[in-house]
Amino acid sequence: MGNPPQDLKFGGEKSELIIGDYNIIREHVTMNPGTSGGGLVTKVGNNCLIMIGAHVAHDCIIGNNVILANNASLAGHVVVNDYAILGGLSGVHQFCRIGSHAMVGGLSAVESDVIPYGSVIGNRAYLSGLNIVGLKRRGFTREVIHDLRKAYRLLFAPEGTIQERLKDVSDEFKNNEPVMDIVKFIEESENRAICQPKNGNKNS
Repeated sequence: MGNPPQDLKFGGEKSELIIGDYNIIREHVTMNPGTSGGGLVTKVGNNCLIMIGAHVAHDCIIGNNVILANNASLAGHVVVNDYAILGGLSGVHQFCRIGSHAMVGGLSAVESDVIPYGSVIGNRAYLSGLNIVGLKRRGFTREVIHDLRKAYRLLFAPEGTIQERLKDVSDEFKNNEPVMDIVKFIEESENRAICQPKNGNKNS
């Protein structure tokens, strides 16, 4: 815990590993402090469960109530937002973002951003739908989940450009905070890739 970053560019600069409150960190977990390329800080929020053998590389930012199952590994500069779950033996490529309430299936290899509330699986990971089980467990209402399903289908429909679909969803669901979380996440991706449904599968 807190050993030097595994980055050949690291020159011994003073850097930090900041871990919040009420986290459970199990055996053989490794976490590295930041580098000059990422603000010299790696940060873990509160109430996280980091299971045996998980790895948090330099400059990662982990939110609150995140779960990393056994041997899940984050490469450098990864951002994991609140309530996300990463299954056992999953791996996340450097600089990827995992949205809030997202689910990464076990053994998955993630090389693109994962939308909030999304569920991904596979090598390379594809979007298999929404994390419906997680949404229900966390008390999201039937109406909110219904709107998320509809927005998901619209966002990943084959018609139009992503910019057009984002505008349509924003106009229709502007008062639905979870839907707008997805819209904002995609807009912030700019030129970054996001995990897509596989073979045209738009089911949620």
